[in-house]
Amino acid sequence: MYMSNNGRVKVVIESCILLIALVIVSCLYMAELSKSRNVLKEENKNGVVHEEKKQSKTVKNALFDKDDYKAEGFKNITVVVDAGHGGKDEGARSNNRRYREKDCNLAMVKKLKQMLDQTDINVIYTRLEDRYITKKRRTVIANMKKADLFISIHCNASDNIHSRASGIETLYAKRKGDNRLMTNRRFAHILLDTVEASSLNKARKCIRREDLFVLRHTDMPAVIVETGYMSNRKDMSYINSQKGQYDIADGIYKGIIKSLKEMSRRKKRG
Repeated sequence: MYMSNNGRVKVVIESCILLIALVIVSCLYMAELSKSRNVLKEENKNGVVHEEKKQSKTVKNALFDKDDYKAEGFKNITVVVDAGHGGKDEGARSNNRRYREKDCNLAMVKKLKQMLDQTDINVIYTRLEDRYITKKRRTVIANMKKADLFISIHCNASDNIHSRASGIETLYAKRKGDNRLMTNRRFAHILLDTVEASSLNKARKCIRREDLFVLRHTDMPAVIVETGYMSNRKDMSYINSQKGQYDIADGIYKGIIKSLKEMSRRKKRG
């Protein structure tokens, strides 16, 4: 096709104008895209994503705040905390057979550990995982470490499927573990009261039991805390919940601190 010189010049100019326009549009697009990315980064840093994480953390800490469990003055105190059962020894089960006592006991002990970690108490745990430990080994640990207190955490159950038994029980034995600073009976009553005050489960009773191995063979004040009945639907639901476990752990923590303070006052009086 033939084209004059004027025609060629016109085409070149139009092409240049179009190219410049495309460059300008492209630059504007890239600038807007960069701005959008910066906004998104800022949102991720300080906006929606951050807020979601913050809310998640708030929900978790609503059940546990480290500042609530600061306690000092117990550097020379040793407490043994025992998560009952474990490993092949499953303990009691819920009526629907879905939940095992050994798991509930350990869950409560781990939450109690979070609280006791904020203190200067020397705490020894017989187990912090699902493993089998003999009753004798539990008492040997406490006696070898010359513990000042021994607490074994359990869940209760009734063999009678029609039983309506529910609530918290504490078990103790009247034997050599009694001393002038704290008796087993007093220790058991303190824990019964503090666990009831902190949890939704009601106090049932404080029971003397001379037939239980860990109560008969520990050389210090010792108590078994039966935190609720796995055979009771309401108790079981509470024991198996995060809130219930934190509440019960809170009550045991407060019982330990209250007992140690009583022992300290008696020691000062001589």
